[in-house]
Amino acid sequence: MTNLSPLLSHTLDAIGPEVEARMAALIGDFVDQPLSEEDRLSALAGAIATVATTRYSEHRGVFMAALRSWALEISITLDPEPPRATLDPEAGPIAEAQDLLLGGIDIILRSMLATGMAKHHRLVTELAIMARLLGSYDAGSVHLVLTAAARACDDPVWRKGGAVPVSLCESGMPLSRDAHIAALAPRGTA
Repeated sequence: MTNLSPLLSHTLDAIGPEVEARMAALIGDFVDQPLSEEDRLSALAGAIATVATTRYSEHRGVFMAALRSWALEISITLDPEPPRATLDPEAGPIAEAQDLLLGGIDIILRSMLATGMAKHHRLVTELAIMARLLGSYDAGSVHLVLTAAARACDDPVWRKGGAVPVSLCESGMPLSRDAHIAALAPRGTA
C-alpha cells in the first residue's frame, strides 16, 4: 500500500493534535498493560475481531485486508524482533486490556463524531491505532493475529468482545505427518 504515509498524514492533519494525542495515549496505555506478549496479541486479536464484526460486518474483508497491509508496512519499517512465548509470563487479564483498547477507540470515535469529523477520517483513525499496535510485531505475528481474528469472526460460537487466543508456541512448532492442515494457522508470508 504505497499511499499509506500520505493518507495517514492527511488524516492526522484533519483530525488535529488533540485526537492524535488521544490515539498515542491509548496505544501507550495498551502497551503498558502487564501482559505477556502472547496475551497482548490475544487481546489485540479480540479487539480486531470485535471491531470487524461490530462496525464493518458487511465490509469485514476489506477492513481486515487494509489492516493487514498497513500493519505489515509498519512492521517492515520497524523490523521488530518476533515475540517469544514465555514459560512464566506476567499474565494479566486479557479481557481488561481488550476492554481498554475497545473503550478507548470508542471514546476517540465518539468525540470525532461529536465534532463532525468525516466518516473516512474516523475509519482511518481506527485503522491507524490498530495498525500501529500490530505493526510493532514481526510479519509472522501480524499474520497470526489477523488469522485468529478472522477465524473468530467466522466462528458462530464466538461472541463480540470475547477473547481470541493467539498461540506463539503453535507458530514455531514443526509439523507432524498426522497434523490436521485445516486446523493450522498459515505460516509465513509469500
